[in-house]
Amino acid sequence: MPDNYSLFYTFDGDVPTRFREVRVFGTTVWTAAGAAMTWGEETRTQYASVAEAQAAYVAHCQAALDEGYTLARAMLVDPAIFDFALLQTLVADAARRAVAAVRRAHPGQHIDAFALVSDDSAMTIGPAANSREALAASEYGEEMLWNPAEWAFEDGVAYFDSAYRLLLQAHRDLPFDVDFSTLRSGVFEACIAALAQLDGEGCFGAGVQRDDFVLLFEVSDSEAVEGAMARLNPPAVVARFEAWMTSCAE
Repeated sequence: MPDNYSLFYTFDGDVPTRFREVRVFGTTVWTAAGAAMTWGEETRTQYASVAEAQAAYVAHCQAALDEGYTLARAMLVDPAIFDFALLQTLVADAARRAVAAVRRAHPGQHIDAFALVSDDSAMTIGPAANSREALAASEYGEEMLWNPAEWAFEDGVAYFDSAYRLLLQAHRDLPFDVDFSTLRSGVFEACIAALAQLDGEGCFGAGVQRDDFVLLFEVSDSEAVEGAMARLNPPAVVARFEAWMTSCAE
């Protein structure tokens, strides 16, 4: 039987600052709360019946609203199914906002690289961006361009909190029955598809401007996802990457 789940936020403008989660499964009500992009503090309460647990769940949700939180997501969670389509939507929205945020925060920089970075356990997703000026100033030269961990900007991290909450259900002590390899590959595909979606919207420019923009999906401390480079970039960027790889091998 699917579980009821609700996610609430407080905001600074459009940036999530604090979250509150409530989930009920069987006779258990689980909550978590804290600053955006943190694990937060959890509570877990057992009730005598499913009806009492459901009533407590509703009460927790109402309390969040009464305390000034805004409902961001209410859904049924099936422990045997991960909603990759929802993840792609959340990541695309967060990335779109992050790109706008980095451009607002650094108006004197020519932003010409953007990446989403996850980890080998598929628990996190975060943005990175770089500029023509930052690359020119780097002691690492062209190597910097292909290593988002070395990039200059991380504006917009908090926009990814909603996606992070969705991922954390697989890493907390909660009902979750999706195979890890399925989860990992699906999360990475959702991130790549989200970036491709934004690229199709013209978020990273078009024509000659797009040929100068590097778009990456990276998994920290892991191998590159096969095909992602070519899928996310025009031939001019792929050729630049291949030329750099060749120079490294010489």
